[in-house]
Amino acid sequence: MVRANPDITRLGEEGHREGWPEQLAVRICWHYYMLGRTQQEIAETLGINRVRVNRLLAEARRRGVVRVTIHSKLAENVALEQRLAETFGLDLVEVVIGDVADESQLAEVIGRAAAAPLSALYEDGMTIGIAWGVTLKAMVQATEDKPLREAAVVSMLGSLTRRSSVDAFEATTDLAARLQAECYYLPGPIVCDSEDSRNTILQQPMMREVYLKTQAADLALVSVGGLDSSTIRRMGFVSDAEFREVSEAGAIGNFLGYYIDAEAEILDHPINRRVLGFPPGDFIKIPRRVMVSGGATKVPVLHALLKRRYFTDLVIDADTARALLELS
Repeated sequence: MVRANPDITRLGEEGHREGWPEQLAVRICWHYYMLGRTQQEIAETLGINRVRVNRLLAEARRRGVVRVTIHSKLAENVALEQRLAETFGLDLVEVVIGDVADESQLAEVIGRAAAAPLSALYEDGMTIGIAWGVTLKAMVQATEDKPLREAAVVSMLGSLTRRSSVDAFEATTDLAARLQAECYYLPGPIVCDSEDSRNTILQQPMMREVYLKTQAADLALVSVGGLDSSTIRRMGFVSDAEFREVSEAGAIGNFLGYYIDAEAEILDHPINRRVLGFPPGDFIKIPRRVMVSGGATKVPVLHALLKRRYFTDLVIDADTARALLELS
């Protein structure tokens, strides 16, 4: 993902003998192409004039830094990737430029940025487990078609029951379509109305088939929810009273539908006994496990899971990466 082409000897309109300011150009390209900001907004944010923004955008295109995606990154992000890999024992780390205050928008930015590096992991014959949420939905929408032979995509979480919710967060169908893979769903809601209902669903042959398929997955793609920002909380699957209880019990975030504590253990709470999601204890047995997430509210739960080596790969924004390293 790192692309460096300084060409510092070239004399040109931008830079003259001072060299090609690649790091500034990459930041400008990210704001323009990934965040959709105007040249004037970028100039005001970075404290330079709009003419220079325009010239650097043009020069970046000329040099091949920008095609459909940005083919270079900030040097500081490369250093963060190396530190994260060493600290948490990760194989692949992709640190992207966030530069947005709103966590929902940040989730989409991280998801879109994850599409290209993760696409390289998809292979013929593999089974891919995937969760759902804003981040993974954005990732799948940015994924180019890559037809595979004898591949399968399986949902790792139960369903959201309202159609508008499914459209906004469900990623399994879209990824299967882009890979021309067989698609499998967990046949039930993410949070059942009772523990008895959940147990009844788990006993169904269809449920067992999907569970075994997920258990045999080669690759898993997941995100994570902060304590008060997880999708199931935002969509009303957890009442205010339940949320207060689980918070007081020590929850720090939500992973695969389950509320977990600071040791990355599933809390012993009634709501977790109603969740229809692939258990974290089985998730960690999948050979390759990718976390795609970021944001200040997710730092505690991400750190807890990373310490326990739940993931082999990570896609994250720079601010969240720094926060994780400060805790380590």
